Amino acid sequence: MKRRLVTILSLLLILLLVSGGWYLHTQQQGRERAVRLFAQFKPAPLPDIGSTRSLRILPLLEYRSARPDLLTEVGISYLVETDSQRILYDVGQNSRGIRPSALERNMATLGVELESIDTVFISHNHLDHVGGLNWQNNNTFSLGAEQKPFPNPRTQLIVPGSMSYPGMTPITAEQPMAIGPGIGSTGLASTGSIGRQLAIGWIEEHSLVVMVEGLGGVIIVACGHQPVPNLLKRYDDLFEAPLYGIIGGLHFPVPEGRIRLGPVDVQRQLASGEGLLSPLSAAEVDRQLAMLQQYQPRVIGVSPHDSSDEVIARAEQLFGSAYRHIRVGEAIVIGESAAQ
Repeated sequence: MKRRLVTILSLLLILLLVSGGWYLHTQQQGRERAVRLFAQFKPAPLPDIGSTRSLRILPLLEYRSARPDLLTEVGISYLVETDSQRILYDVGQNSRGIRPSALERNMATLGVELESIDTVFISHNHLDHVGGLNWQNNNTFSLGAEQKPFPNPRTQLIVPGSMSYPGMTPITAEQPMAIGPGIGSTGLASTGSIGRQLAIGWIEEHSLVVMVEGLGGVIIVACGHQPVPNLLKRYDDLFEAPLYGIIGGLHFPVPEGRIRLGPVDVQRQLASGEGLLSPLSAAEVDRQLAMLQQYQPRVIGVSPHDSSDEVIARAEQLFGSAYRHIRVGEAIVIGESAAQ
């Protein structure tokens, strides 16, 4: 009996070592693939995409709120408004599983109707951006517990890869592209998807660029999985206009993230850095913030859904009057309408 137990334990140990070795090998291959693909892809500058006189970014869902009557969660959804477009940017995760969802309730409170949405922009297929794990696993998204049709038949759907939604024909932004009706005049573009190997798996993320007349480009980013250095290089490759601002999730969960599963810091250990054994460090956060400083952004806001309070305080200190807090119900306004 003792010999059998020893044999079983030995086999389990061997299986564990083989599985662990396979996982680490797969992780290394994924990281090398991400570096190779990014280095090999040489995007041509996008032609003139036009511009908008005004840009308004209204957080519909975030980790912090400006008002007690608006719900929060670890997830984001923004309403991006330009002269000609209303864009629903990501849909949170409905972490409470309530009906209506936190996003649907906040939209109703803020007077945002689905009929008014011209474009739905999904940044990447992670549960805190597509409405929950069920929708992530099915490569789709939902604003709430059930997928409801978008009333406006002209609403466009822009996705980073193989995602879909009932009744809509997705436009896949694997490559950088101008977006919106009247392409070349809306001032809107996708950076194109940038791949990244995380401990939880491979992910493709793209960001929205809004060109504001007389000012430059504003990047609206969801999680910064690209990560930030690659996102900045992609912007420089695509646009001649200066970078005026960057708003959204830059994924700086240092010293801790917002989500824990027992002893595991999900955002830091599983979704940042160079793998499970090499999570994002404070030194690397400082390096990336210094890189952002070199661009001298006139507007910058770091999402609290995936960055710590400590990093946000540091960013506010570094960027001074350019810094904007990202809170549900508190609009960030750039351009002509900012002076009104």
